Amino acid sequence: MADKKTTADGEGSLVYLVGLLVGGLTLGFGIRSLYWSFGVPDTALNQDLATMGFTGLDNLSLLPAANYSIGMIVLGIIVMVALNNFAWRYTDGY
Repeated sequence: MADKKTTADGEGSLVYLVGLLVGGLTLGFGIRSLYWSFGVPDTALNQDLATMGFTGLDNLSLLPAANYSIGMIVLGIIVMVALNNFAWRYTDGY
C-alpha cells in the first residue's frame, strides 16, 4: 500500500468533492443542451431532418442555445481538470 498522509493536510476536502460534482454536472448539462444548439429556429433537430431530408444538412445553423451549451462544456472541463490537478498535487499523485 502507498503511504498515506496522516496529518490534516492529507485529509480530503469537501471543496474538491463539491467542485468536481459541480464541474461534472456543468459538463453534463452542456453536452445535453447541444441537442438544442443546431437546427432551424423554433423546431427540434429531428423535426428539421424529417422536413428537409438529410440533404438539407447544410441549411442547419447554430441556435441561441449554442451560446451557453459550448460555454458550459468548456467551464465544466476547466473546473474538473483544475481540481483534479490540485488534488494530485495535494496527495503527491495518490
